[in-house]
Amino acid sequence: MPPGLHCLHNVDLGQDTALRNRLVDIVAVHDVHDDSIEGWTEPETGINWLRDLLPQDIRVARVLTYGYDASVSAFFGDSAALNIQRMAECLVQELYADRRFAGMKQRPIIFVCHGLGGVLVKRSLIYSSTRTAAKVEHLWDQFVSTFAILFFGTPHGRTAKSNWLALDKASNFAHKVDHDDHPQYTAEEDSQIFRSISGEFSPLMKQFHMFFFVEELPTSFGDHSDFIVDWSSAVPDLDNVEKMYIKATHSGMVKFGLRESSIYPTVKEALSRYCMAAPRIISHRWRLAIPALDQLRAGEAYELGGLGFDIIVQRMPHRHFYPPQEATPDFIGREGMFEILYDTFFPGGCPNVSPRRKSFVVFGMGGSGKTQFCSKFAHEHRDQYVAIYTIHAASAETIKDSFSEIGKLGDMEPTENAGRHSLSQLSEPWLLIIDNADDPSLDLRSLFPLGDTAHILVTTRNPDFRQQGSLGSMELKGLKEEEALQLLLTKADIPRPWDASTRNAGIMIAKTLGYLALALIHAGNCIYRRVCNLSDYLNLHSASRNVFQYKRASATYRDEESDMVKAVYSTFDISLEFLLKRQTVKSQDASELLKIICFYHFERIPVEIFTRAVINRRRVTDNAPCGSFASRLLKAIVKRLEPPKMLPRFLKDDHHQLDHYRVKWAVSELQSLSLISYEGRDSSFSLHPLVHAWARDSLSISERKTWASIALNTLLESILLPPEGSSETDGDFHRDIIPHLDAALLEHGTPISTSIAALGEIQMKMAKIFQPTLMLILRDQVLNAAKCGYVFANRGQFIKATVHLQTVKNSLTQVLGNENEKTMTAMLGLAGVYWGLGRLEEAITLQGSVVETRTRIYGPQHEQTLQAMNQLGRSYWLNGQYHEALALQNLTTQRMKAAMGQTHPHILEALDNLGVTLGAWHRYEESMQAHRQVLAVRTKSLGETHLDTLTTMSNLAMALLDLGRLDEANSLMRRVYQQRQKQLGKEHPWTLLALCYLAKIYIEMGSLQEAEELLTWGIAAGERSLSKDHLGVLMGRGELARVYARQGRLKEAETLTLSTMESIEFSRGIAHPDCVYGLWKLAQLYELLDDEEQAIRTCQLALERADMRITRAHPLGKKIQELLRKLQSGSSHDPEMTTRDIGGQESQHIRHFGVRHQQTW
Repeated sequence: MPPGLHCLHNVDLGQDTALRNRLVDIVAVHDVHDDSIEGWTEPETGINWLRDLLPQDIRVARVLTYGYDASVSAFFGDSAALNIQRMAECLVQELYADRRFAGMKQRPIIFVCHGLGGVLVKRSLIYSSTRTAAKVEHLWDQFVSTFAILFFGTPHGRTAKSNWLALDKASNFAHKVDHDDHPQYTAEEDSQIFRSISGEFSPLMKQFHMFFFVEELPTSFGDHSDFIVDWSSAVPDLDNVEKMYIKATHSGMVKFGLRESSIYPTVKEALSRYCMAAPRIISHRWRLAIPALDQLRAGEAYELGGLGFDIIVQRMPHRHFYPPQEATPDFIGREGMFEILYDTFFPGGCPNVSPRRKSFVVFGMGGSGKTQFCSKFAHEHRDQYVAIYTIHAASAETIKDSFSEIGKLGDMEPTENAGRHSLSQLSEPWLLIIDNADDPSLDLRSLFPLGDTAHILVTTRNPDFRQQGSLGSMELKGLKEEEALQLLLTKADIPRPWDASTRNAGIMIAKTLGYLALALIHAGNCIYRRVCNLSDYLNLHSASRNVFQYKRASATYRDEESDMVKAVYSTFDISLEFLLKRQTVKSQDASELLKIICFYHFERIPVEIFTRAVINRRRVTDNAPCGSFASRLLKAIVKRLEPPKMLPRFLKDDHHQLDHYRVKWAVSELQSLSLISYEGRDSSFSLHPLVHAWARDSLSISERKTWASIALNTLLESILLPPEGSSETDGDFHRDIIPHLDAALLEHGTPISTSIAALGEIQMKMAKIFQPTLMLILRDQVLNAAKCGYVFANRGQFIKATVHLQTVKNSLTQVLGNENEKTMTAMLGLAGVYWGLGRLEEAITLQGSVVETRTRIYGPQHEQTLQAMNQLGRSYWLNGQYHEALALQNLTTQRMKAAMGQTHPHILEALDNLGVTLGAWHRYEESMQAHRQVLAVRTKSLGETHLDTLTTMSNLAMALLDLGRLDEANSLMRRVYQQRQKQLGKEHPWTLLALCYLAKIYIEMGSLQEAEELLTWGIAAGERSLSKDHLGVLMGRGELARVYARQGRLKEAETLTLSTMESIEFSRGIAHPDCVYGLWKLAQLYELLDDEEQAIRTCQLALERADMRITRAHPLGKKIQELLRKLQSGSSHDPEMTTRDIGGQESQHIRHFGVRHQQTW
């Protein structure tokens, strides 16, 4: 049957005019896996009760049936929310058209819904209830006219996707699909869509009579049976509604072959009763609705009488509002362009009914006001959107940061993938502003979000991007003359009325500045600050322009922009000249601050950079010389030899003048001249790209080199190395400064100069004796390089960190030698970065060298030695070197106990790590005892919810799982998962790891559906936040394969296991125990699939690889040998072996070390 409305029965009015006033439309909407005819037809008799029975029993009703895309993927795929919305809007449109041409407008409607058809009807009523604007008010008909709804097995809350898939697969419907044809989409997310619709529908429910029918018989799927929609979901917890069980399966509950069937009389009675009462009530509603609508448009609250019928105009529930800038309250001009843009996005005053992504490009030269224009549009029309976000597209780093911030706002991990996913889930109209997309090499379309509900505004100086606007583009040139005059005189604070001379002078200034908003604002500020008066401004501007031409004679610009750029630059020069003439501390600080920030990224520069730098400098200067006379003398000599630091004056003055308020005053000074815009919400400020370019262009070549060094040094002064700079707030600060550190390094180069880095061994020895100042310079440069490496490593940018930390390690080795403690600390830091990159062999080499050196210098019992041993043992374990890990960790814990006692934090960390390694050796009882001991101490000293305590609790839960103590394991791991969700966020890597462990426990408890739901969601989140090949993601995929095997889905388990094994082999190496374990599980799968030959070959390959590292003496090696013997003897067909034996309690747990101690420092 084709989709759309179909009339099964029409009422013959004849001569009975009174009958017309009693007519009712009964509209039936079928479930998925059915169509609009077969869905209501009893298969044995062929009777369709809507067509063959109901018209004879209810003579006042037209009977219609509605068909739609009934595939399961339409309700459970990645675009489910969009699909449901689209189909709902089609239902509203088609039903209105049919009723209009049938003369049934404003007549009562009664819906009969089966399954997910009820979800569609609810969404259509939500949509219809909002159609109150003048041009779409006809679509309000469905909402006002609906009197009653019969829900047969409709989920109003949680529902299991797997049951719908199984039902679809078992049916003979033409669009039959397999599990693999559907996107991975968890039951939690599916249910969230339905719960969201129910939440929006809840305020409307009191308008309708409702009858809820529940299936009483489970549906059989061959190997098991289950309810498609159980009672808790089929019947909301409401008063004054009718509800009833139907002794039928989900599919059979709406197919009645006889009038005498047990259910049809109840359905007929309810429909008959509703048809009798509806005409009077709906007629009364319409009499009140029409005048109420007029009053509602006038902004008045109005409630209709009758049976409590309410007119509801829904405002968009705002999630987040983040435009590029705060809109200027006195924004002037562009009214005509605002109207064009609004009409483009909202034709006829409402969004286009056909769902599709819409984009529009605003282009023009710098200073034309593109960003402020889009910010103003966002502020003016924020009620039209469910959310407004901004992508700062000036660089790849700011793009990544913008998406990461969106991910964080969406309660996900602050990663680019998480942000993109968050945007793809928005199902109502929302606005995305892509700001400063100027780079011609930018792939602009890659920034467009998935989904059909986004309105996209692009600002760019590149006119070639016009073609990316699906709805068109507009160029922002100068303001209209009257608008420009008003902006200039308003900013200059010249009161109205303006006489002819004032207007003429203002018009001449506006014309000279090309009517550009940014230049006019600066000119107005100069006049307001009494730099000059209105009549003198052009003379001052001309003089500045001549200076500009002299200073930048070598600069090149596009021909069409050159004169305008010079005119705008000249307005900035006037502001700077005014600043310098004042010769106050505040103005000098502001001038130097401007020269610094022009080497940072121009957007979102944290004020905290400078306040932290001041505090850190004070810390240095406050440390007055102390100690013996000799030590004080040595410090004094070193101080005399030190070259002056390249820092701004607000960081170089003596400590009595180091005040972070100086920075804030300087920022305020720049803001008052409109050279920066201050973002109060996050204590950062930005420069317009033209101001940013002008500030840099205004420097000579030698000045540029000097101030690039000062900018980098100032930024690095704000950073402290661990342990001082390792708090959570430090991590957030490091995230915010990454774009500015990248920009400063791009201009300056690496902190260690090439000339010093090129010194050979002999030259370095000579410099130690004859050039002590050079050694002090090298000391500062090495420190700065270490800070760069630390910040990059702390933010997970390990490749960048490696570059700097390798330089630090090489320099310290050359100057101080391998046995110096600073060198060894740098080696461990570099090893930590290698660890993060998976370069474990290199990490082990460095850590081993430090252990050997510290043992020789400090002795084997020294705290520093033992800490290095603990790190090395951890690396051995992660690299699958279980023999080496166990031997070293046993030795480390014994020595730590003797040197530090039983409760020192270092011994607790080492003992917890040892417990993990014991588990890898299947020594589960010893592993459990180790973790219990650590947990008791950490709970007492740190508390139950401390992250280190949770780490141990997680490890203990896994040991209990290995021992088969499932209830205890489940209780502990639930607490860990809940606390990590609360403290770290639901998509943090450690939270996802806890999710995976909890799923392991569910598998052993037989809760396979719950495990599958957790893992499917967790894997998707891990791929967004980490990567597809991250160890945690691979572990989750391995566990999901175990679920499939336990469910009897052996082929799916095999496919997933093979793809996971390929990734593990690539990332971990073929000799790693994880690969050996995976091959063992794969062999068991082949055994269940009756492929003994392949199972034997897989076992033999697993043993070959076990010989490379863990040996056959390891418990895993013995299990593989046992399986191989059984296969070769032909006795593998154990009648008691089932899919449950796949991945039993011998499953390999990749337990982890403490969250804090995973840092690379």
